[in-house]
Amino acid sequence: MAFYTKDPVRKQTIWGQHGPDKEWHAFIDADITDETVIENAKCIVDACSPQRYGPHGTQAYSFLQREYVLNLLLFHYADHGYFPSGHICITDEWLYSNSISTESKSRWFSFRCRSKGRHYYAGWWIRIPNLTEIKQPELTL
Repeated sequence: MAFYTKDPVRKQTIWGQHGPDKEWHAFIDADITDETVIENAKCIVDACSPQRYGPHGTQAYSFLQREYVLNLLLFHYADHGYFPSGHICITDEWLYSNSISTESKSRWFSFRCRSKGRHYYAGWWIRIPNLTEIKQPELTL
């Protein structure tokens, strides 16, 4: 995984500066090519989940969370023609954390039951704003 170099195979979008000479590159997995739609989705994510910087690679973790939310928005847009808004909780991918070999030669992902008790991974709640909320001009007093 390289955040700062362009991947020649997968679709990416440049998404902000990291330091004086590096740019973040986010993967886009949704079937969206309209740059306006992509930029609008990035604008929504910037508003609800800004990039954070800190020690020990936390800036990379923050960027991966943002890339995940970006793709959630773009997949929804591809399926429904608009961006969702409202509160959501994003959880860990515990259902797909370990691949399981099936009878075929390929590896498949399968659901796993949680062990007894309340063993939930921590999630984080965010409010996805409507695009019109973000694009409103600032009021001056």
